[in-house]
Amino acid sequence: MLPFNKELLNDAHSHAKEEYPDECCGIILGKTDNNEEDVLYPCKNIQNRLHEQDPKNFPRSAKTAFYIDPRELMNILKEAETKGLTIKTFYHSHPEHDAYFSDEDRRMALFDNEPSYPNSSYLVISIYNREIKDNALFSWDPETGDFKRQGFIL
Repeated sequence: MLPFNKELLNDAHSHAKEEYPDECCGIILGKTDNNEEDVLYPCKNIQNRLHEQDPKNFPRSAKTAFYIDPRELMNILKEAETKGLTIKTFYHSHPEHDAYFSDEDRRMALFDNEPSYPNSSYLVISIYNREIKDNALFSWDPETGDFKRQGFIL
């Protein structure tokens, strides 16, 4: 079962197709007890800009990585607080790769080996040649201290 309104999955897929061959990224906000007020925020992937400015610290381009502008993230967090919503799901695509939670995905989701957003899920969209191949949903498992794939069928 998806933790967000199923119709937003189509919006995330559209975003992945629009940004292809680069990774897309975005956030889904909503209430924890229902999916009626869920809202998808497609974010700008600034990875190419970071890579151009500092290739040593950002060796990957947007074809294999994403980075949400911190200002954009802060604006979304402010809006969530104002509307009484929470971050339900972060999403991004894997162009020409399968839907898995990579080491880089794990690194970006953690701060000091703890999840930055422990109650949020992470949706990874596999896209090949502008066609969605698969999806995978991951969430933090406090028992194992790692992210665990959830049952999810396209």
